[in-house]
Amino acid sequence: MTKLATIATIVFTATNASAFSTSRSGGNNVMSRQTTVSSTSLNLFGSKPKDPNAPEGQGGGPGMMDQLAMFKKAQELAQKKNDLDKELANEKITGTAADGNIEVEISYIPPQLPVNPSPGFEASDVNINEEYLASVSAEDLSTALVEAIRDGEKTATEKVTEKYKSLEEDMQKIMGSAAAATPKPQ
Repeated sequence: MTKLATIATIVFTATNASAFSTSRSGGNNVMSRQTTVSSTSLNLFGSKPKDPNAPEGQGGGPGMMDQLAMFKKAQELAQKKNDLDKELANEKITGTAADGNIEVEISYIPPQLPVNPSPGFEASDVNINEEYLASVSAEDLSTALVEAIRDGEKTATEKVTEKYKSLEEDMQKIMGSAAAATPKPQ
């Protein structure tokens, strides 16, 4: 039975092999094939030829190499963002209240894409001066703790914004070059 299956496969392949071969009915066909080059093969890895009559910025769109370069830049930006997130997650950010008697350490929590696209902050450590704790009312302590947490989150937000400025500048450069490479509608 296996010999019959093998023979059937060979026969099937032989009858369909013409679908993958070129028709060469004459010797001239070989010569014309060598001299004729399709525009697809020329434009596959580069941009389309520019139309000399087209206004500036129009003509051919970005070719495959331009798109690959933009994709590579996007990957570099993603890596830079991940590095910034790791750096921020390891930083100690402190918020204070009650004239420095309460210190709250805030941890940056990077966004967990796509589930939670927003970054977060978490109070990871609280230090309260013992003398202040012994003399303060529960209500004032509660208010001071909230102030310290808010101060820490404000400081953390400022640090995140500062760190992300370089990433934003890089992204604007890429978007600017992408907009220049894309043909503008008439």
